[in-house]
Amino acid sequence: MPSMTRTPAPSAPRARILDDIERDDNARGLEPDDDAAFHRLVQHLVADGDRRARLAGRRARRTLAEQAPDHGRRLLLTVGRPVSAAEDACPICGYWRCRCVNAGSGAALPASGAGR
Repeated sequence: MPSMTRTPAPSAPRARILDDIERDDNARGLEPDDDAAFHRLVQHLVADGDRRARLAGRRARRTLAEQAPDHGRRLLLTVGRPVSAAEDACPICGYWRCRCVNAGSGAALPASGAGR
């Protein structure tokens, strides 16, 4: 019968390095919060923009309507709006640009898209 060697169980992990890092971190004290730093940056940019606009004899633009008056937002989804066949994939082949062999056969396609 072969003799079995016994591997000793590993000792409990020790966090000497992690303890040192945590001790150094605690000694430094509180670090500035990233959120607070971001808000300080935004406040600085707003104040700088206001100053530049005032020097140019204008008022800083704040909203999208002020920045781009001719911009119109297109609704992406509307509840209950029927989808026309031109806005949907081909119901036969499933591609947006039809690749059907039967596309020129004159087969009637459904009015509302029934793509895959």
